[in-house]
Amino acid sequence: MTRPMLAGDRLRLRPIERSDLDAFIANAQDPLVGEIAGFTEPMGRAGAERWFDRTNARTQSGEMAYFVVSELNDDRFIGAISLRGIEVQHGHGELGIFMDRDHQGHGWGSEAQRVLLDYAFGELRLERVSLTVSPSNARAIRSYEKVGFSREAVLRHAYWHHGAWEDAILMGILRDEWLSQNRPRSWQLGESGETDRPEG
Repeated sequence: MTRPMLAGDRLRLRPIERSDLDAFIANAQDPLVGEIAGFTEPMGRAGAERWFDRTNARTQSGEMAYFVVSELNDDRFIGAISLRGIEVQHGHGELGIFMDRDHQGHGWGSEAQRVLLDYAFGELRLERVSLTVSPSNARAIRSYEKVGFSREAVLRHAYWHHGAWEDAILMGILRDEWLSQNRPRSWQLGESGETDRPEG
């Protein structure tokens, strides 16, 4: 899989580089970021290096698309967003995202999701993108609903957290729902380099 550079109005999504790992580790260890993002164990440099190599291999195979989120004219790591489990034949991928503490609650995550959904539906031609989220993460749920995700199911006892089983909400957005959104696409903004991509 190629490693595109994607842009929105205020931010861009770029391939992760080894030089991003210090910022990645810092966010994974930040209790306001890492726990919500699903980092359940401390991550050191060696573990991050192994994760980076696995992620690169999965990206090259087409199983995953992983991006660093940066402000439009600044390379600094402010978050990360991915499509995991990409199945082009069945038209599906699973979104994951986290933003650093300075970029939470100000619309950065919502914009990053819109850019990634434009890539998923406009470039990869997926039919469906899904995600799971904790019922207690009200801010994330609002962000997902804002960009078009709908609640579909509750996955009972989906994961073990702080000594107890917790549920997860399954959310999804379909291609037709993305097509119906009346907004500029990411390739019409910023520096994405795309100006006339068909949406059909």
